[in-house]
Amino acid sequence: MRRRSLLLLALAASLALAAGPLAPGASAKSPQTKSQLSKSKSTPAKAAPTPAEAIHNLGFAQSDVGYILFDVQSRRVLLEQNADQLFLPASVSKLPTVYAALEILGPDFRFETTVYRHGADLYLKGGGDPSLDSTDLAGLVTQLKAAPLQDVSVGGPEPRFFYDDSLMKRLPEISSKQPMAVAYNPGLSALNVDFNRVEADWELKAKGKSNFRALCVADRMILPAPWIAFDPASDDMLGQMPFLYKGSQSLDRWDYSPYIEDHGSTFLPVKATSAHTALLFRDLAKVQGIKLPMPEPGVVPADAVPVARLESKPLADIVRELLRFSNNLSAELVGLAASRNLTGQALDLAQSAAALTRWLKERELKADWRGYVLANHSGLTPDSRLTPRQMALLLTLISEDDALMQAIPGLTGDGHASLADNPRGLIGKSGTMDYARGLAGYFLAKDGRPLGFAIFIFDRAQRAVLDATMDVRVLEPSPAARGWMRRALQVDQVLLADWMKRF
Repeated sequence: MRRRSLLLLALAASLALAAGPLAPGASAKSPQTKSQLSKSKSTPAKAAPTPAEAIHNLGFAQSDVGYILFDVQSRRVLLEQNADQLFLPASVSKLPTVYAALEILGPDFRFETTVYRHGADLYLKGGGDPSLDSTDLAGLVTQLKAAPLQDVSVGGPEPRFFYDDSLMKRLPEISSKQPMAVAYNPGLSALNVDFNRVEADWELKAKGKSNFRALCVADRMILPAPWIAFDPASDDMLGQMPFLYKGSQSLDRWDYSPYIEDHGSTFLPVKATSAHTALLFRDLAKVQGIKLPMPEPGVVPADAVPVARLESKPLADIVRELLRFSNNLSAELVGLAASRNLTGQALDLAQSAAALTRWLKERELKADWRGYVLANHSGLTPDSRLTPRQMALLLTLISEDDALMQAIPGLTGDGHASLADNPRGLIGKSGTMDYARGLAGYFLAKDGRPLGFAIFIFDRAQRAVLDATMDVRVLEPSPAARGWMRRALQVDQVLLADWMKRF
């Protein structure tokens, strides 16, 4: 009964799907004219296309679309199509990631970032906190300023400043198969700040001169990051390739295209995340009157003394924001924390995702997990696969997790409307990549039963061509891929509207 009550509470608090899209220019309450009334009397209403007909009319083969609709309590399948076929889940992968993390770590788990002192030396040690921002770092500096000073002998060695990111492997990006200059594909390490992205703005001047700057942007603070360098590209870069990464583990540097606009701004990912976080900490310390040398990598000595510590918000709150904004960095860091708890090791993303998959399969040994692969924790990869039936099982498990059910957002975008339009409590998680679309979640049947669903749309042939020819310097999807996605979103609407009408 507790699980049913939880589901009903989560669904009732969510936002819901509109019964169906309106015709262009129409209003839900627009009156009919006399001619429209006369026409409706003389011409029988044309029957709405079936879901299969709608899928065909939208230009998809039936094999491109897989779905399952089921009763969450009894696990009885109500409708299905290609339910045992493998699809690319994209960001729907975040649901099994956060389910495993909450079960393994607990909803009250908190990440830690700590400053240690060892003699005259300072160490900034990262704990993989995905929510750390510039304001938090400023708070650490305030604690440091209030801490008692260590006795340092006159004539001793000059104080040094180290950053310790040894808790995790340092990675320059989430996926090497995604565009390098998009903010949703940053680097990651045990030290991350402001979601590892900076705002770059620029103005190109006469005679080849330019004015570029990078800004660290937090909710209550904007700070310059002058250590991020910008140079004109030596190679001929096309207009679709505005920035090319030329940095290292200790310095982010970007080449910019000669075809870039004369002035503008964009968000760029941070790749050298540990050094970037340490440099920002150093600048924040300077503001508060603490002079630190340039940071360098190092490991905290066993006898170092903690002088400042910051705890993140609880994992349950991090997960809520992660799902709401579909943040890739947060998903990867949460998944890595869970696998580290399981294995005691610092793993790369593929190894970590495999560890959580093994844990999941051991919980449901009798399930058919054939073909199930999550290549990372966020879904930002073309290499993950799962079936609608496997997703249905995951949704059943998720329905038993209080913290996660409360974190799943209402589906208000992608053509979905508000609770006032249709009180069916639709909640869930969507995912999109070029030629791949997923949507999984819950809504209430007419009799109040919680129903779960998973919808996946995948053009395998076009995705294979894209993967074989992808140029990671190009930022934007092709017009064909954008058109495909618009049609895929309509498939979601057609199926959900039909199911809500029938059940």
